[in-house]
Amino acid sequence: MADNSSKEGFYKNEGVVPEQTTAGLIQETCTNEDNDIDLLCAVVFIEDAAKYRDISHKLDKKTLLWYRWYHSKPVRVSFYFVIFVLHILAFFEYPSSLTWTSDIRNRGNRIAVPCGITEGIEMICFLLIAADLILKYKLIGRSEFIKKKWLWASSIILILSLIDWFITIGFSCKEVVRYRRILRPVFILSNSQLMKKTVKCVQKTLPEVITILLLLFIHLYIFTLLGMLLFPKPQSLIPMDNRTEHFINGNSSSNSSTDSNVTEEGDEYFKTLLESFMSLLVLLTTANNPDVMMPAYQNNRLFSVYFIVFMIIGNYCFMNMFLAVIYNQFRGYFKSSMQASLLRRRVGLRAAYEVLLKNEFQTSSVMLESSVEVNKVKNAIQEANIPVRWKSKIFNEIDLKQVNQQLNFQAFQDCVDVIQSEKFASNRPAIRWFGHPVLRFLQKCVAHRFFTYFGNLVAVVNVFVITVELATQYDKSFNYSKSVLNIVNFGFVTYYLLEQVLKFVMFGWRRYVFEKSNIYDGLITVALVVTEIFSVAEYGLPLTGDEIIPKDSVTLWNVVRIINILIMARILRIIPQIKSMSIVVNTLVDLIKNMKAFAGILIVIYYSFAIMGIEIFNGSIKYNPPNATVTGGLLYKCGSYQQLEYWANNFDDFAAAIVVLWDIMVVNNWSVFLSAYKSATSRWSYLFFIIWWLFSVVIVLQLFTAIIIENFIMKWDKSQLNTDRGRRTSSFEDSHHFMSVHDMFRSTLEEPSESEILQEISNHRYLKLGQIPSVT
Repeated sequence: MADNSSKEGFYKNEGVVPEQTTAGLIQETCTNEDNDIDLLCAVVFIEDAAKYRDISHKLDKKTLLWYRWYHSKPVRVSFYFVIFVLHILAFFEYPSSLTWTSDIRNRGNRIAVPCGITEGIEMICFLLIAADLILKYKLIGRSEFIKKKWLWASSIILILSLIDWFITIGFSCKEVVRYRRILRPVFILSNSQLMKKTVKCVQKTLPEVITILLLLFIHLYIFTLLGMLLFPKPQSLIPMDNRTEHFINGNSSSNSSTDSNVTEEGDEYFKTLLESFMSLLVLLTTANNPDVMMPAYQNNRLFSVYFIVFMIIGNYCFMNMFLAVIYNQFRGYFKSSMQASLLRRRVGLRAAYEVLLKNEFQTSSVMLESSVEVNKVKNAIQEANIPVRWKSKIFNEIDLKQVNQQLNFQAFQDCVDVIQSEKFASNRPAIRWFGHPVLRFLQKCVAHRFFTYFGNLVAVVNVFVITVELATQYDKSFNYSKSVLNIVNFGFVTYYLLEQVLKFVMFGWRRYVFEKSNIYDGLITVALVVTEIFSVAEYGLPLTGDEIIPKDSVTLWNVVRIINILIMARILRIIPQIKSMSIVVNTLVDLIKNMKAFAGILIVIYYSFAIMGIEIFNGSIKYNPPNATVTGGLLYKCGSYQQLEYWANNFDDFAAAIVVLWDIMVVNNWSVFLSAYKSATSRWSYLFFIIWWLFSVVIVLQLFTAIIIENFIMKWDKSQLNTDRGRRTSSFEDSHHFMSVHDMFRSTLEEPSESEILQEISNHRYLKLGQIPSVT
């Protein structure tokens, strides 16, 4: 066999450019001379490609074994558990959330965890995180470690946290501020590729968001000034020196009654520049609409124009611009990010192929594509830590594409590309037709789509009857075993049982369980039948006997409730039959499955802001019981924190802080919190709540909306494409399947060129490459 240098010289002298690859592309893959090192390298590269990982790690045998162990599922789950434990400590650290209620009026004494217990657990977590960082450093080397900003951030945060930990111990857990708790979420972000992409997307969006925020601020500022001019404060609150001679002479007395509501508007919402600004900011979120305009509107209907114009520009223009910008940036950045992920996958597959090709050389013609033995490829796939369903599918593809027990690179890539999707198309099991003509006819009837449509109609009629009975005979329906509702439900449940038995017998086990809708119907039906059997055994058949009131009406009430709830749950079976509804539901399911990364961003800001809120506002809200001698009238101002009894909403512990942040994110009545904490602390408290609103509502929730829009558009387009091709679908698994973030953008991605792939491989620090042939 000719050596690599001779082959490179041949390519150079003859000017021949191989189509895919050559045995001389990689001169030396791994320095270890072990016979298994090539297979191990290929296995690791395939695993990297499957997980979209960068292959820029060391390639000696010892490091590769450690690398596979580090990325094994038990190790990763254990490390995520460490991160979870570190963050869950916030519920037990001072001030702990170990009380039945957060209401400051009857909260009682907290369970105080002794100093050193949570700190000891925290130190164990820090040591394990430090071990993780050290191992990463060993696996990828110094140069690659320096390039990765998130690893640097984690290292710096860890050092700062250790310093703060020693300060805590030194002060016997009595230090004023524990800033390391605010920094903990960095460890969550740095260990999720998709979370890091999301943060990068938010970072890319900030310039445009800041631009719109500036315009929004100008809008608020202008309308604030107009509001103060249109709705002045009552004259009694204005210093005498500032009043005009016209008012001093009493010439405005005739207009006092007319302007009373206008001055009330100014006294309530436009007293100062800051109060005016905050009133309009809260109005922008519709939290105090129409309260803020009512005093002026009661006086003159034309004053409503001011508030309507403000809302149209601010809420319907600027707020929707935020969504447009974030969606545009989300789509643009994530598309480029997914393109980079696709390149990493292609580089991993190409590197794996070249490793397997190391000792292969075709002497027949240099123009022939180089190829690898099928057995080598199968061994690498078998050893790789990828799902078994992937392996079986890849093996099937290899058997179809192999030529003389050899695979070229394109065939190798096509075979391994089945890992592109976690949903593999599976053939629907055929119905085993009965020989008897009557049974065969019955099978055709059950298999016909109109049988399903009729079942859906029955389910809808059942729910309609329940609705009518509950509206007209609510008490009788639940307290009498022979009620019309119980009789009707008994008949419907009998039909449901017959329907499922027919499907099971006529389809056979494999065909029946193939469709998830059948499994769902079957489970609901079994639960209904069991509940009806209990009811019949306890109270007799609803169709026979006299109507009596059972002794144990509570048990009957619960049985009837369960039956009706199960029947209403069963109506969900119609969703797959309606295309638009099916797409919406599948979009929600995909959103939940993709929530792991995107909800992580929300968890991170919740955690940091909750800790920050505790540090700033802990104990600021005080409960002062009203004076018992006060009689008549309201003790507290209507609509205030005290009058609404929001005492449980505070920043006195971590759990309570999370709930407060949630209430503010919903923005309903968030003006109550603004006013309460401004009175309890200072007007600078506004800043904390405004920043929280911007991060949670304006940025993160808009990002969620962008994900929903993109996912829905992708699914709708795919459904339309299937319809145009004449494919009719009628079930969850036939029409739609789980769409990951990578799946959402896959159709818009471009295949990386061979030159890009080879360039990435040549830049690998631990791969010693020969001369890379030019690609035409």
